[in-house]
Amino acid sequence: MDAQGREQPLVFGEVAELYDQSRPGYPEVVFDRVVEFGELRPGDPALEVGCRTGHATRPLAARGLLVTALEPSPEMARVARQKTRDLVGVRVEDAWFEDWALPREPLRLVTSAQAWDWVRPEVRFIKAREALGDGDRLAFFWNSALNQGHTNSGLDEAINDVYRREVPHLAAGVPEEVDVDRRLEIEASGLFVDAIREDYPWSTTDRATRYLGQLQAQSDHRLLEPAARGRLLDGLAAVLAAHGDAIDKSYCTCLYLARRHA
Repeated sequence: MDAQGREQPLVFGEVAELYDQSRPGYPEVVFDRVVEFGELRPGDPALEVGCRTGHATRPLAARGLLVTALEPSPEMARVARQKTRDLVGVRVEDAWFEDWALPREPLRLVTSAQAWDWVRPEVRFIKAREALGDGDRLAFFWNSALNQGHTNSGLDEAINDVYRREVPHLAAGVPEEVDVDRRLEIEASGLFVDAIREDYPWSTTDRATRYLGQLQAQSDHRLLEPAARGRLLDGLAAVLAAHGDAIDKSYCTCLYLARRHA
């Protein structure tokens, strides 16, 4: 929580539409792998923890799963409902996973895209296990940035210079999810077995407008003082304009899969 009482997991809702338009999605192969690992069939019930604006919700539903999507930010949940209103198998609920009432019948899948870290550590594996039947599956995944940009050789350093000048505590460049191997965490819970990690690299080229939108929709950037954030974005816009107004981004979607311990 910052000095204004804003909770970090909820600040995305301040720019829900921008988040939806600018933040990247995930490779389709990730969802295929989740379904394959879980031996899931159309009509199987799944829970998505922290659906944000639905970047993972639609692909899950497109594979025939009945998705209950939890989102604690009312603004983000509203966008997710708009994006999935044509899908009869999706229900978006304004709720924290920690407070959500478990269904009477066990789920086949508990999954989370880019949001598992926001669930309290002392709760997340325990409640996920309680929600699942014996042998059913847990799957969570993140996009991690592999580079800042390679439009030309000077762009990375120019971006870093702006961060060092305007927001030194973010001076590593473009903060993204930290890549930590989560298998030990899963196994240490004692509640899930057969934990595996699979990495799916991919890349894209973003125009400056989209790239700056992504930064404005990151929680660490939302928590900056507005004046500092404005100076940062202005400086980055000038750098990008001088380097072709585009940036090449390389990502890795890191997928973790595990089976509920009997």
